[in-house]
Amino acid sequence: MQIKAGNNENQMIYTNLQTQENGAAESGRKGEKLQKKATIFAGDLPLHKDPITLRRQQAQKKAMEFVQNAWDTDRKTDQSIAKYEALAGEQKKEIMVNRDRILECRDRKENLREGYGVEKDSQEQKDLELLERRYYPGNGEFADLDFTEEERERLKELEGRPLTEYQQRCLEIDGEEQIFKIREGNAESALEAYNGAVRSIKQERLKSHEMTDAQNNAQKVMEQASKDIQGMMVDEAKDHVDETYEETREEEEKKAEEKEAEEEKIELRKEQKELMEARIDEVRAESHEAEEARREQEKDAREEASLLKDMAEAGMDVAGSGDSIKAEIKDILNKMKLIEADIKGIEVDEEV
Repeated sequence: MQIKAGNNENQMIYTNLQTQENGAAESGRKGEKLQKKATIFAGDLPLHKDPITLRRQQAQKKAMEFVQNAWDTDRKTDQSIAKYEALAGEQKKEIMVNRDRILECRDRKENLREGYGVEKDSQEQKDLELLERRYYPGNGEFADLDFTEEERERLKELEGRPLTEYQQRCLEIDGEEQIFKIREGNAESALEAYNGAVRSIKQERLKSHEMTDAQNNAQKVMEQASKDIQGMMVDEAKDHVDETYEETREEEEKKAEEKEAEEEKIELRKEQKELMEARIDEVRAESHEAEEARREQEKDAREEASLLKDMAEAGMDVAGSGDSIKAEIKDILNKMKLIEADIKGIEVDEEV
């Protein structure tokens, strides 16, 4: 008769492992939901903050979520490992307790043998060991199930005979030992399952690199945010330069217009000055001509008066001569001028 033990407990352990895997998957789904909820939309952002500050805060929040989720997962993994290690520790204790009980059973049988005075090589002892191999094959030193033909014949002979008191009590102790042996086997199976669970979790942790991946993702988020912020700063600087350039251009255009208007005013004033100077020259010329004409008239009047005086002194009647006389006098004076001019011309020729 061979007894198999530990199936129920193994099933329970593997069920717990499956539950842990399902829980890890559920944690991953919850992490994705949290990550989606953590997405920041521009419409939800406070308006009093500048875009660069908002982008930096958004990146920091997302990076912290990566690390926090990884930290939570890692903490849950540590808790699972600690739980299975604690259960494994309990099974180790159970194994040691049952092994001690098995050793006590064997010590009790040895004390019985000595107490009943049964020799180790006696037929009674040999028959007892043969019966133990038949009824309790899982007990350590009696694990050999193969019987020789002679042993089978002896077992048949023992079936019809009553057991000695020593043999009866030893077989009862073997029954107790078998119970402890089963418990030890169950504890060993559970220990192996718990240790296997710890190894599997640690192997999965090595494969997943949860914290390292989270840190890398967080670093990527911050690096991308840094690039975005640099781009935003460049755009702002560009806009500022464009605005400054536009303002400068408008100011220069305004100055150019003002300068052009001023130059036009200067040119107008220059033209006005030139016109005024020309008018002044014209007025001066007119005044000079008028002065020359006045002088000429005065001269003519003096000559006329002188001529009238000479005529009066010569006894010529000049009274009431009127305009006709004056005209004749002017004609005479003109002729006299021509004669004077001719005389001057002759004098010039002679000098030459």
